Amino acid sequence: MFSFDSQIKIHPFKLPDFDENAIKNEPMLFSCDYKTSRKLGGPITNAFLDCLPYNILYRKDFIVDSRVHMLKPGWFPCIPGFHHDDVPRSTKNGQPNYVNPEYESKHIMCLVNGDICPTEFAIGQVELEDVKEGEVYYKVWHPIIEEKIKKGELKSVKAPSNVPILFNNHTFHQGTRAVGNGFRWFIRCSYNTNRPHLNELRRQTQVYLEHPMDGW
Repeated sequence: MFSFDSQIKIHPFKLPDFDENAIKNEPMLFSCDYKTSRKLGGPITNAFLDCLPYNILYRKDFIVDSRVHMLKPGWFPCIPGFHHDDVPRSTKNGQPNYVNPEYESKHIMCLVNGDICPTEFAIGQVELEDVKEGEVYYKVWHPIIEEKIKKGELKSVKAPSNVPILFNNHTFHQGTRAVGNGFRWFIRCSYNTNRPHLNELRRQTQVYLEHPMDGW
C-alpha cells in the first residue's frame, strides 16, 4: 500500500498577459539548465523565471521543459490520465519506482492561455494498493483517482492561467481536453532530480486526439 499527500501551492506572483503571436513564437525548451533557459527562452520563459525563488535557480539539478501547442476543442496536449511527474523509472520493467525511489522530485509549472486546456490536479490524501506484476501503475490508478474525485474524497482543482504552481512527485494531475481554439504555452521546472541536462530547443510537439477521424 502506498500513501500519497497530493497537494499544490499557488505562487503569489502572476505572469503578465501575452497575445497569441507571442505564445506561438515562444521557443520550446528540452531539459535545459537555468543559464541555457535564460539564453534560449523568449519573453514568456524569462517572465516565468523572474518569478521563481532565487534559491532554486542555481541548483545543479535545476531543469526546464516547455511546450507550445496549437489546440482545438477535444484535443489533448499530452497523454491523458492521472499520474505523477518524475518518479524514478529504475524498476526492471520500466515502471515508476515507488518502493525505494532514488530521489523525490519537486516541480513548478505554469500555463499561458491555459484556460483553453487547464491541467487538472487531484488534491488530498490517498492510499493506493501496489499493482500486480505486468500491470501499468497509472492505467490502474487513473480510474480510482477519478472515482475518488466523484465521491468527494479528493478535490479536483484546475490550474489557473499565468500563475506558477508548486507541486511534487506525489501530486496527482493530468492534462485535459481543450475546450477552445488557440495556442497554449506550458512550462515546468524541476529540481531534486537526477535528469540530465541536454540544453536543447524543441523542434516539434504533438497533440493527442480521442477521435482522430473527426478531422480538423
